[in-house]
Amino acid sequence: MDEALARQLTDSQRRAVFHMEGPLLVLAGPGSGKTRVITHRIAALIDSGVAPYNICAITFTNKAAEEMRQRALSLGGSAGAHISTFHSLCVRILRRYADRAAISANFSIYDQADQLRCVKQAVKDRYLDAANFPPARMLEAIGALKNKLRDAESFAQEACDFFSRTLADVYRSYQNLLSERNGVDFDDLLMKTAVLLRDCPDVCSELSNRFKFVLIDEYQDTNYAQYKIAELLVSQHSNICATGDPDQSIYRWRGADIRNIMAFESDWPDAVVIKLEENFRSTANILAVADNLIAFNRNRKHKKLIATKPAGESVVLTAYEGEHEEAEAVARQIIELADNGAKLNDMAFFYRVNAQSRALEEAFVRSRIPYQIVRGVEFYRRKEIRDLLAYLKILVNPSDEIALLRVINTPARGIGKTTIDRIRAYAEQNRIGLFEAVKRSGKIESLSKAARARLAVFANMIAQFQEDLGGQGLPRACRGVAPLASRVLDESGMAQSLGAAGADGEVALENLNELINSAADYDKQTEQPSLLDYLQQISLFSDADAYDASSDCVRLMTLHAAKGLEFENVFIVGVEEGLLPHERSSAAESEEDLEEERRLFFVGITRAIARLHISYARYRTVRGQQLRTIPSQFLFELGPDITEQTEGSDYDYDGIDEDQSVESESIADFIPGQLVRHDAFGLGRIEKFVDMGANSVVSVRFNSGQTKSLMVKFANLSKVDM
Repeated sequence: MDEALARQLTDSQRRAVFHMEGPLLVLAGPGSGKTRVITHRIAALIDSGVAPYNICAITFTNKAAEEMRQRALSLGGSAGAHISTFHSLCVRILRRYADRAAISANFSIYDQADQLRCVKQAVKDRYLDAANFPPARMLEAIGALKNKLRDAESFAQEACDFFSRTLADVYRSYQNLLSERNGVDFDDLLMKTAVLLRDCPDVCSELSNRFKFVLIDEYQDTNYAQYKIAELLVSQHSNICATGDPDQSIYRWRGADIRNIMAFESDWPDAVVIKLEENFRSTANILAVADNLIAFNRNRKHKKLIATKPAGESVVLTAYEGEHEEAEAVARQIIELADNGAKLNDMAFFYRVNAQSRALEEAFVRSRIPYQIVRGVEFYRRKEIRDLLAYLKILVNPSDEIALLRVINTPARGIGKTTIDRIRAYAEQNRIGLFEAVKRSGKIESLSKAARARLAVFANMIAQFQEDLGGQGLPRACRGVAPLASRVLDESGMAQSLGAAGADGEVALENLNELINSAADYDKQTEQPSLLDYLQQISLFSDADAYDASSDCVRLMTLHAAKGLEFENVFIVGVEEGLLPHERSSAAESEEDLEEERRLFFVGITRAIARLHISYARYRTVRGQQLRTIPSQFLFELGPDITEQTEGSDYDYDGIDEDQSVESESIADFIPGQLVRHDAFGLGRIEKFVDMGANSVVSVRFNSGQTKSLMVKFANLSKVDM
């Protein structure tokens, strides 16, 4: 490697780059240059005489792999090194050793839709009710088993209850269908490769001798199958370099196991551990907030982010009355920043769930601020939103055939293409509209008795919805657009269908509830609400132009989507209990879920380069009702000394004003081990006390299993004698 390039590395980076043989764990904090370390390490290995053919670098996305490949080449690395994702590596191995893996070399890789079709068929073949055994849920369970290297037969032998035995049957049928069609799913790629390496020592030895140096990026995101593949690939030499950060492990919900990186030193007792703590991205104030937050996690490897930039501007925390005030305020801040020379594509807005983008999108449209949803679609263009809007459109315009065709079999109700073709033929023959033909389906002789019955149920349902409308599309019995939309969501079967559709269905339901919130806002703001008028208004949003990634526009994304990105100006909105941490994590007894939510917030904070704005709303609309929120417990962990609280930001859990605080003597009494009681959370024990004077924070583990960080002066805790 060129000496000038080597001199550009920090001491810790240089140690990682020039470590040659033996296991190496690189704990790389955000913005610490880990990609530079990996690519320079590849170049250093080649310079030392290692053949490129003997180097294997693995990451998680094709984009990351391509970036790594290009940067390695620019440093003089050879194209002979294998740089790819885990799945690409597995495809290559399985095609080469197909006979040993007991599959055909020309196998097809089934995507999510293909997988779901196969599981639906498997459920049907087992004579199971899809309502009781939702295919999407079954597919999730099968994927989780595969990630743990549990095949259908071994799982069936251990199944001891009705659901497990049923899952084993569906799993077996699903695998048989894949085999008959010469297909594998994404989880098969990992499982079959791990099993091949485990059960065929000669294949394992051959590959391990070929890949004499294995480098794995984002090691904290590996699941058990990937962990075993890595372990087996280095079985002949132990030259494994794992790069990652336990503080950025945020994919537990899709199988990632933080224990893989936490136990690295136990797995490899002679491992060298190097910490990359210097941060080249963010200002010192931003890093201080991030460090304060993540220190509350117990399951982590301690490291401290060291700033290489000045303190910079203070981190700003703001409380707003509601989500619309929050959205309008940040829109004004965008305009102000732009007027002062900031570029729109240097601004990003992060939120916990996709549904939160709606208020932001509407505010940006009103302010004519161009925006782009990153790794997602605009709110009103999401499938589930368009589906519910199509139902509403039919109610005011039964001639809208596009809307009718969208919902007539959504959710699936057994009205397929053949039935629709026969309805259309009848409509054309009798010169009537398609919906009118649906209403007359009992007279269509070409339809089966079952098809006529299903169409009659659908037509009656639409007719009942229409009865709720008076003249000009004015909601009558429902007293507003929001109650009508809520009724359609429930009675159409959409809510039940999505509720059984796994994690994606839960996200879709959150988005639909947010659509109902928009209807509730319309009802409140309009003297005479009309469904037709509402649909016309939101068409302004649904017709918004899409923005190219290279265009000058602000970016909106979930915190999960923000991983790996960076922006000059970052806004994190909706930092409230139930959102961040998410309600599923807040309700869970497992501390792991809460710590992952904290890591997710940490990831969002460390995307900011120069300015960080954090906000929450005191009230938020939930399915048409305005509810009082609780500021996220994470806000109490940021460190008030370095956070500039703008007017109205009050850290208020129970409506307590800032000037109401407990006496300082009583603050000092709250020590670890003390039993306390909270009005909302009940009985608990203090586990940690962070001395910040009047702003001191306690971490309390309550009997419910939840652990909360509370600012003593606002928490209204009472001591309980032991």
